[in-house]
Amino acid sequence: MKVAIIGAGINGLVAANYLRRAGIEVTIFEKKAVAGGACAAETISFNGVEYRYASGASVLGFMQNFIYHETGLAERLTAITPEHEEVVYFEGEESKCCLSEDVVERAATVRSRWGEIGDIAAFHKDLEHVVEFLCQGFKNAIVPTIDDARRVLGSELTSVWITGTARDLLSKYFTSEKMRIFYAIDVVESGPVSLDSQFSAFSIALMATGTVFDGKWGFVRGRIWKLIETLMEINNELGIRLIPDTEVVEVGSSSLNVVFKRDGMPKERLQFDRVIFATDPVSASKICNQSKLIETASDKEIIGTSGKLVMFFSEPVRWKFNEENKTDFDMAFKFIISTKTLDELEASAKASLQGNDYAPAFSEIYCEGAAMRKFGDNPNHDVISVFIKHLAFDQPGSSLPNVQKRVERQVLAFIQNPDSFLGSVLLTPRDLQTKFDFPGGNIDHIELCDKQTYFARNWSASPAENFYQFGDDERILYCAAGSYPCGSIAGTAGFMCARQLLDRLPV
Repeated sequence: MKVAIIGAGINGLVAANYLRRAGIEVTIFEKKAVAGGACAAETISFNGVEYRYASGASVLGFMQNFIYHETGLAERLTAITPEHEEVVYFEGEESKCCLSEDVVERAATVRSRWGEIGDIAAFHKDLEHVVEFLCQGFKNAIVPTIDDARRVLGSELTSVWITGTARDLLSKYFTSEKMRIFYAIDVVESGPVSLDSQFSAFSIALMATGTVFDGKWGFVRGRIWKLIETLMEINNELGIRLIPDTEVVEVGSSSLNVVFKRDGMPKERLQFDRVIFATDPVSASKICNQSKLIETASDKEIIGTSGKLVMFFSEPVRWKFNEENKTDFDMAFKFIISTKTLDELEASAKASLQGNDYAPAFSEIYCEGAAMRKFGDNPNHDVISVFIKHLAFDQPGSSLPNVQKRVERQVLAFIQNPDSFLGSVLLTPRDLQTKFDFPGGNIDHIELCDKQTYFARNWSASPAENFYQFGDDERILYCAAGSYPCGSIAGTAGFMCARQLLDRLPV
């Protein structure tokens, strides 16, 4: 059995790993010179000093612990999550709120700080139940169905957490706008999804399903691209062939010939028994030349509104409001929220769709330099990545100096030593499309909205029989960020797709 995988992002590499260990001959075709997809590194210079930074993903969060171990990554990597709880700032307020992992302590904190008197314990109990259901499905490579959700979770939890709207879910458990906004962030991570959209509640549970750090996010020693480099080493040792700098131009529908070209060379073709697309669905549908798929892809909601500002400092960043001198405070994941109500959050998303270059909503801050010092690497400089919302699709970051300065000021207001700031790089949805071929600049390839998530997040003509099938040919599959569950540095879709392929092979 010979399998071609088109795309060497995390899902393609994970799928290849599982297939090869099952005895399948695997060849990966990659358009770029190196593997990794959106897990990539670039270099910038300030005052003659070079700084390396993550131009795509910054942290590890969605990956399943069993994938981390079964692929061999756990044996070769060191990864940590901050001991300190998440820190939330509201722009314009000279204070912070730390959200403890302990439910009782969290409830007491948000009651005193935000006036929250909702049922925090019930929210976390139900969230844990839904996350356990989803993760068990990942582990067993079970494709999602509403019937399974109702059977395991019951009708009420399914209607609240799977098929329901985010606004209804947040109103059920919380009373304060600040608490509701904090969790609504998960709904609009990649695109301008309405909080009143059916299935928008599902994203709140989905974003908590990573099990390497028990639902939290973490850092990899050597930075996030080290994970891809390590997985490539493992796959190479397994005998997986990678053909980089290669554009696949066609996949033959009769004999499954993969037609590809490299610079300065005539077209080449290799024949395979199965083909897996681990790239964006728009490109994949064109390569397959399946008219129904091309039409389906063109009808999807794809616009992304997320961007990233990478900030560089000449010395370690010290964050304000660490009165207790807690361990890992400077490394903790931080949020700066600019909106005061859910309606303002919705309005921010709409403004970006209407061409507003930047409508401030929130920023998620990953303190990468502090994490590297925790590993003992002790860089004397600092790098922090600021994930921002909401940006229009129209302009690259280089054309938006005012936006760049606006976000810089917002973040520097919470830093004790702003004089060490050197400069930044702004990446907009347009940049993400250019760098990583994200359709519409969307990090999840298509929005996590009604008819594009949970059981509907597939491209199969026969999802009940072959969920990861791509179109009407059972020999062609799809497992990238546009499939279930979604994107991020996780590899879950790659694993599930590989398992489905293996399970369907003749005995």
